[in-house]
This record gives sequence, C-alpha cells and structure tokens, in this order.
Amino acid sequence: MHPFFLTVIGAIFILSLVVILLWIYGRDKKYQNALLAVAIGGTAWYAMIFLLTGSGNIQHYPILFNKGLPLYYAIGPCFYLYLRGELNPSYRKFNKKHLLHFLIVIPALVSVMPYNFLDLSQQQLVVNRVAKDVHYAFSNSKYIVEPCHWFTFPLSALIYSFLQLRLTYTTAKQKRTKTIKWAYLFSSLLALIFLGMLALNIAIVHNANSAYFMLHRSPLILTLALTLLLLSLSFFLNPEMIFGFAVKFEKEDNNFPSIQVSTDNVASEKRKAKPVDEKLIEQVEYHVIKRQAFKQVGLTMSELASQMDVANHKLSDLFNNHYQSNFNTYINHLRIKYVKERLDSGDWKQYTLEAIALEAGFSSRNTFFVAFKKVMDKSPSTYLSGLKNG
Repeated sequence: MHPFFLTVIGAIFILSLVVILLWIYGRDKKYQNALLAVAIGGTAWYAMIFLLTGSGNIQHYPILFNKGLPLYYAIGPCFYLYLRGELNPSYRKFNKKHLLHFLIVIPALVSVMPYNFLDLSQQQLVVNRVAKDVHYAFSNSKYIVEPCHWFTFPLSALIYSFLQLRLTYTTAKQKRTKTIKWAYLFSSLLALIFLGMLALNIAIVHNANSAYFMLHRSPLILTLALTLLLLSLSFFLNPEMIFGFAVKFEKEDNNFPSIQVSTDNVASEKRKAKPVDEKLIEQVEYHVIKRQAFKQVGLTMSELASQMDVANHKLSDLFNNHYQSNFNTYINHLRIKYVKERLDSGDWKQYTLEAIALEAGFSSRNTFFVAFKKVMDKSPSTYLSGLKNG
C-alpha cells in the first residue's frame, strides 16, 4: 500500500480515537467538546473520502459519496470557536451569534442535494465513473459539487486558522505570558493542512491530466498526509483539554474527603524519587485557594498555567506527583469544600443550592450534583436534609 494511504489511515484512526475520548472523559465542557468533535469528525471524514476517491474504492460506497461537504465548511468555525473557548472561559457557552459562523454551510447543503436525491442505482453509476476517472470528481457535473467548493472550503478554513493564530498571539500578549505553545502548534498545523488542500485542489482542477499522479505520488500529497497525522497526534500533547481521569480520595473523620498527599510508604518513595517544587506548591495554593481561582467557571489547567505564567507540564507533574490527583478532581474538591462550608454556616436558609454551586464555579446544576455525590458519597439534597433535621 502507498505510504500516503497508510499515513491517512493512521491519522483517521487517531482522530476517531480522540472523538471517542472526548465523549468518554470530557468534563464540564459539553459545548467545547461538541465543537471539537465536529471539527475532528469533519477532518477525518474528508480524509476518508479523499482516500476512497483516490484509491477508486469509492465505487463500493456510493452512500458515502457527496455527504461531507457541509461538514467540511464547519471545520474551520468549530476549531476557531473551540480554541477561543479554551483561551477565554467566557466563550465556552453557546451563543446565538456563533451560528453566524455556520451560514457558509448553507450553499454546501444545496450543492450536495442533486446527488443525494438520486436513487442508489444512479448514485452507483456516478461513483463508478469517479472510480475510473478521478478528475470527474472535480468536474462541472450537477451530481458533483461545484468546483468552486474545492477552493472556498479550504480557503475559508485557512482564514479561520489565521484568525486562531492572531487570537493566540493577542491572548498571550494580554496575559503577559511567554506564549501558549500548544495553541500556536495547533493553529499552525491547521493552517498548513488547509493551505496544502487549497494548493492540491487548485493544481488538480488546472491540470486534469495529472490528477492521478498528484493524488498518489506528488510530494505535496504525502506532506499533507504527514501533517494530518501530526495534527492527530498533537491532541495528546495537551490531554487536559480533552479528558481527565477520576481519582478517588480517602475520607477523613470529619466526613470530608482529603486531598492531601498520601503518607503511606509507596507515596513517600515516589516523593523521594522526584523532588517536589515547594515554591510552586505555595504559588498554586495561593492562587487557587487564597485568591479563589477555583471559583472560575470552566477553569482548565492550561488556563491556570497561563494565569500563573507557569509551564503547563510543570503543573501537570505537580498534580500527578504531589497531589496524586487529576486537575479537575482537585478543583471540584475545592468547590465542594466551599459549598459545604456555605451550607454548614446556614447559607442554605437564604440561597438555593444552585446559586451556591454557581458561585463555587460549577457550570450547571447537573455537574454540581454529580461532583458532590462523588466527593461526599451522598446527594446535595440528602446532605442538606441532614443539616435541617440536625
């Protein structure tokens, strides 16, 4: 099998894995996860159809052909809105204005209708011709999308990639941090991919006789495939953006879970093997606890690292090795502790549970109830009933 095909297959597999992880491990980021899942799904679908078309195997899957164009146009806006939400928590909620970014999808929906209104036998004839002559996929046939889409789709996505780079630069400058490396890498890879798509599509349309060579042997297509593979791997360079792993805590006598480092022999050996940065611990606890940064809705480890001007990997090591905890679990622990203190002090007489939870930093009633029960082993209403009866 040609290296191009192997590379694309690898990228599709990893991108699909990322989408699965988003839904399994994503916490308190439903809208953000949906944006990223759509963008990754669209990218994977484009790669798959490109692979099937270039190899001629599309003739075996007529039902898949001419379905993804509207999704392709959503890739750029979704990646942009996702990154903006990661850099600024105030944009992590859905806003009706976001729909303006997706108006460009409408012409794409219109363009794919003629093919999809055909019966299966007629669709089979179209994909058979595409399999025999790949240039037909870029023709003016009414059952193939208009050639202009092969320019406007990657061009629109490329523009959004440049907007991401500008947004990253502006955010880093405003927060006076050195840079947000993962955001620069992420946006740069997207820009290279969409630029490569645009260049390849222009070359094919303007040189029909070389379409087969360009899709199989040109250096551009292999470079594009390798960049796509690198993009898929880049999602794991900043894993807390996508998922977190739950950690259970020991219970103290006062019926509130402790987040202190375990004092057993195994944990002691770990700390001896890898010294703890005491200064960083003080810095984190001052910022998160004393200044109550945990009350910020949607706070992520990347956001905390930016606020403190600390390298992301240092915070990751601190939570893994010192706190023996996942970042989200640590923050939720502090939020539940805050809620518990408010309830114990009698604030439940003046405020609702939801109001106190919102002030503590929870994004919704559901996430608060789940976190509370996980930490306290009882629901908020059961705990509150105990206070009232006591």
